[in-house]
Amino acid sequence: MDSNDLALGIDLGGSKIYAVVTDAANSVLATAKTQTESNSTPEKIAQAMIDTGKLALAEMNLTLADVKHIGAALPSPVDPVTGDAHFATNLGLKNFSMKAIFKKLTGKEVYLGNDGDLGTLSEYHSGAAKGCHTVVGYFIGTGLGGGLVVEDKLLKGNCGLAAELGHMIIKKGGRRCGCGHKGCIEAYCSKIAYVKAIKKEIRKRALATLLPTDKFNLKSTNIKSKYLARAYAAGDPVVRNVIDKGSVMLGIAAASTCAVVAPECIVLGGGVVASMGDAILPVFRKSFESHLFGIPPSKIKIRLSAYGDNAVAVGATILARRKGNV
Repeated sequence: MDSNDLALGIDLGGSKIYAVVTDAANSVLATAKTQTESNSTPEKIAQAMIDTGKLALAEMNLTLADVKHIGAALPSPVDPVTGDAHFATNLGLKNFSMKAIFKKLTGKEVYLGNDGDLGTLSEYHSGAAKGCHTVVGYFIGTGLGGGLVVEDKLLKGNCGLAAELGHMIIKKGGRRCGCGHKGCIEAYCSKIAYVKAIKKEIRKRALATLLPTDKFNLKSTNIKSKYLARAYAAGDPVVRNVIDKGSVMLGIAAASTCAVVAPECIVLGGGVVASMGDAILPVFRKSFESHLFGIPPSKIKIRLSAYGDNAVAVGATILARRKGNV
């Protein structure tokens, strides 16, 4: 295979870094995954992302020099002109230029985008929403990412700040979000939100949970999606109540988004969805349909991400192949 046909995509998440190598058809040929270091600097994070990318390339006996297209996703709005990352809330960083850092470290042009945007982009091009023209994406992980493709164009907006769907305020004076505001949907539907709510239930109601004690305690701030999924499937009342409430709130937020863009498809993805699968759909769908305005629910497809944990990184490869013109 000609290496000119290959692209490297790297996804910086709140707890993990994913990297993929794809071909021109957006098929995943190799992957790698490492842990995200908390309380790190932009330079160290960029190096960790590059190192994860190198691991994926090594699976095919390739190096960075062999790849023509490199893209990276950040959990932050990214200015499409300057490459500045504005608010990486869940990493405790803001106003840094990862584009310049990548250029210094690699000597190559690395195309940057927001994680929710790029996850939605991959599903639109060749995943769960292929064939649709207007698509909404929600990605439930450490935070809640979102993206919008409107009439076949990724919506970026002023300074790259469009489609920050996780920070739509759905309850005045609601839960405090990591961004500093109250009532954002991310404060209800994300792993950070789930952990806070579970701890509150345990403290206030003295309720027990099936989450493993070596993975979760009252000092935890995050947890792996697979443990939430297992507890949910086992009928853990605390975990079920917390996740179901998050799904209700997400259904309300999605219905509100539909009143603005009227999509043909909503894609649900991210680590939580990849672990839970269809189990997350019934509560979300019921809430969504009961708050939807104007459009019959049958007109809007609700689908799980086809790319799973790789969706965002695949989107980064598409961004790079198209040199940011998406």
